[in-house]
Amino acid sequence: MLVPPKSRRLAIAAAAFLLTACSSAGNPTTAPTPSPSTVPIVQPTTVPATATPSGSVTIAAVGDIMLARRITTLMDEHGAIYPFERVLPLLQNADLTIANSEGSFTERGGAQVKAYTFRVPPRFASGLAQAGIDAVSLGNNHTADYGPDGVQDTIAALDAAGVKHAGAGMNDTQARQPALLDARGLRIAFLSYTDIMENTFAGPDSAGVALATPDAIAAGVRAAKSQADVVIVALHSGVEYTDAPQPDQQQLAHAAIDAGALIVLGHHPHTLQGWSRYNRGLIIYSLGNFVFDLDNGDLANLGARAFQTAVVYITFDAHSVQSVRAEPVMIDPNEYRPRPATAEEAAAINQRMDMLNSIAGVP
Repeated sequence: MLVPPKSRRLAIAAAAFLLTACSSAGNPTTAPTPSPSTVPIVQPTTVPATATPSGSVTIAAVGDIMLARRITTLMDEHGAIYPFERVLPLLQNADLTIANSEGSFTERGGAQVKAYTFRVPPRFASGLAQAGIDAVSLGNNHTADYGPDGVQDTIAALDAAGVKHAGAGMNDTQARQPALLDARGLRIAFLSYTDIMENTFAGPDSAGVALATPDAIAAGVRAAKSQADVVIVALHSGVEYTDAPQPDQQQLAHAAIDAGALIVLGHHPHTLQGWSRYNRGLIIYSLGNFVFDLDNGDLANLGARAFQTAVVYITFDAHSVQSVRAEPVMIDPNEYRPRPATAEEAAAINQRMDMLNSIAGVP
């Protein structure tokens, strides 16, 4: 019997997990880590089945995954699967799972001059595969935090883990290439861009990430449409900790849909933003944070919205988006990782999403 691609990769990743846990070297991060009493035994999560009609595909989409700093220390102690352990059923309850990867998988290169730089030992890229993540966007403002060496090592680490990627490369041509994924007979092209200017953008002969402009996105989508049934665009844009999508976000997202993309997945604001139907396409302006080492101090300073997130399931065929639903998730400030929301937290997230959707487009 043929093993479905996702199941086969998860089986391989499970074996890789044992290797990662046994070979993890010490990490210089000295930030505090949860004591054993604050890391509970993981209980199975009951997840509603995702019904996917014949000829359709369901993806699970999540926001920013940042594995550096305290999370690297926790992975050294508990294994590469630690950040995802409590939400595994949510991530694996779809044909394909897509995320935004914030940072470089590297131990080389020099930190760029900027407020925040994130890097993770390359061995921990295996945790993405173990969690069931099929593809990540690299078109963001942290992939090139450690220069060309960091970009090269990130691509190599993801390739070794079997995780597809788009949005970065050793030159502009590579950065703009789509990742191609197959599910249920559909070929899906995945593109990734950013317009956050505190960044290193790829050039004709230099490494970096793909710059988002309306013309560049439109050209990329049209080219990808010749290779695939459906085009999905990841867009790293907007203003941090804002509720409303900015005019630039809207312009870039509309350019993607106008050129033939079916879905736009947004991130960078570090909070959820609303969903919008535009022509035949779906735009999710921001998926918020998903894995981030936010603690109780951040909760006091930033408020609950930095911790509120979701796994968004989108079902579509080659022509249209058929359904969208979200499973509410919270980032635990004591564990620095996501977990399913409680009933009270879920009600607050759903209420907030209703408000954000009214701002962004349609309920």
